[in-house]
Amino acid sequence: MVFYIRFLKVPKIFPLTVGADFTVKTTITLTSDLGDEFLAQDIGLFAYLDCNGVIDCSPLRPEWKAGMRALPFEFCVNKKSMAGPLRLCISGHRPTAADQLSTTRMPELVSAWSGFFDVSGSREAPRKIERRFDLNISGCAELSIWEETGESIARHIWDASLGLVAHLRVLLQPQSDPATSSPLRQLLHTQRSIPLRVLELGAGCGIAGLALAQMRSDSHVMLTDLPEAMDILSLNIAGARLASGSHVEQLPLDWDAELPRTVWERRFELVLVSDCTYNADSLPALVRTLEAVVWEEREVEEKGTVVLVAMKVRHESEEVFFELMAGAGFTLVEQWSVSLPDRSRGALGRSLDVVEIYAFGRLGRDGESEKP
Repeated sequence: MVFYIRFLKVPKIFPLTVGADFTVKTTITLTSDLGDEFLAQDIGLFAYLDCNGVIDCSPLRPEWKAGMRALPFEFCVNKKSMAGPLRLCISGHRPTAADQLSTTRMPELVSAWSGFFDVSGSREAPRKIERRFDLNISGCAELSIWEETGESIARHIWDASLGLVAHLRVLLQPQSDPATSSPLRQLLHTQRSIPLRVLELGAGCGIAGLALAQMRSDSHVMLTDLPEAMDILSLNIAGARLASGSHVEQLPLDWDAELPRTVWERRFELVLVSDCTYNADSLPALVRTLEAVVWEEREVEEKGTVVLVAMKVRHESEEVFFELMAGAGFTLVEQWSVSLPDRSRGALGRSLDVVEIYAFGRLGRDGESEKP
């Protein structure tokens, strides 16, 4: 399990205090992706103020203690040394680098960056939080993803999406013998006359599709979710530093509604589904949507569409997803596991969490799986 630093109260500037020009106050928590568990161990944090890209060299060291659910703290700041827009960074490491994200180095605690606030302008940061990830790929920019700070978990990063991004990073690494590569790796590495067309369902913040478009050139990605996710998707698309020839767009898509013509008419070679199987009641609608996207008789340059599903199984009811997929003519082509770090679980002798990743093809009319 990965834990996330979240703002319960975003940074805000308060009136002058003795010995300082102003005070910045905030309240954070260290919680799981669903917010149902709190970090159950002591940990020292680093809290920095960033002014116009200049990091305060004297970080505050708030201490999170096992059993906590909230941690308030404050900065006393000299106005002369912090003239301009401010941001607050809170991390479990120093210096303030992006969190490493790979299958061998998953973050145990995901750092947090606030939005801008200012002594002379908006004294309270926006109710959003930025995550920064170093994908450690030559020529690939740092991945920046904004989340909302509200109670809705739908527009937060979840563990399975981190596992999916880390695995895509592995698949995109060059291999000495392409002939022995997995079908999905071959799809991602094949030289093409047209861009790779990718659809993400239930995109949330859009981390999986955006990461792919930053790591792989010539990728055209459509991020879809309910209308209430469009604002956060728009923000993340606007700030993305895409690979050469890549493009990302967004579109509202409700699995219970008719498939938009824009999606229905397009040929997608890859469909991404991450952290969308936790609610068993929504699974029939999800599989119906996949059926509509991946036509049985559709051919994409004589190769079928791959549906890549990442999930961290949270309860037994999610098993119905595989039954529904089989009933819709999808067959499992490949499977991988990405381990998640969690020292507290290991110390207590509890099994560690994993993200399971499944690649599905769809059975054609002749009964053979349409694989890449």
